[in-house]
Amino acid sequence: MVFTGMLAPKRINFVKKKLARLKQAKDEAEKEVAQFRAQMEVDFKKKLSESSGDSGANVKRLEKETDTKIQNLKTEANKISQAVIQLLLKYVTTVKN
Repeated sequence: MVFTGMLAPKRINFVKKKLARLKQAKDEAEKEVAQFRAQMEVDFKKKLSESSGDSGANVKRLEKETDTKIQNLKTEANKISQAVIQLLLKYVTTVKN
């Protein structure tokens, strides 16, 4: 019994030290997670700002391409409009038996 009584304080001391180490490890892990989250947030905001800048350039590029295509269509329509008008007049004015 005396021997068991001597081990109890050592065992309690061991458990306290182990709990302290576990708490320290938990705190360190939480700190690392917080740093990782902060870094990921910074990276996300950076990519978001980069892509936002690109979208403005993309909009301008698409507007320019659209304007060019519209102008090409107008030019082609002007080229064949007289032929279409003549064809329509021919069908309207021609009498079939």
